[in-house]
Amino acid sequence: MSDIAAGLFGVLTLGCSLGVVFSRNVIMSAFYLILSFFGLAALYVLIQAPFLAVIQVLIYTGAIVVLFVFVVMLIDQDKLLEVVTGKTLVLTAGVLAWSLGLILLRALNHSPMAVPVSGQLPTLRTISLSLFTEYLWPFEVLSVFMLVIIVGVFVLARDKVNA
Repeated sequence: MSDIAAGLFGVLTLGCSLGVVFSRNVIMSAFYLILSFFGLAALYVLIQAPFLAVIQVLIYTGAIVVLFVFVVMLIDQDKLLEVVTGKTLVLTAGVLAWSLGLILLRALNHSPMAVPVSGQLPTLRTISLSLFTEYLWPFEVLSVFMLVIIVGVFVLARDKVNA
């Protein structure tokens, strides 16, 4: 029974992820993203990781998507398309900067990208200890990246004054 449920939630998550990418309406794309996160949370429940499922729903669905929708609503859709099509060099530079940032994080962190899975499920204490000790630097750098992205969106969204 759990294999059937995992297959259904996997198909739901994959389908909604494709909806995020191929949707022409930004709000519908955010809605598909929410459904994709709920499908992923259901998969976490099926592998008996309820803490990760709750964090998935609270952090990603509750905060990140709401922030995404808030920022998208600030931008005029026509202006967004004009900026995206006209600024491919900026987009390429952003992707390169992000990639170099990840490589820098990897070099500074000195930890493997994937944590080996033992036979024992992690507890809330072990997850929080590793988050606030071993993975504190990547967590903080990610928050700075998100802040820079939000400031960039505000700069792109504001009207040109005296232009």
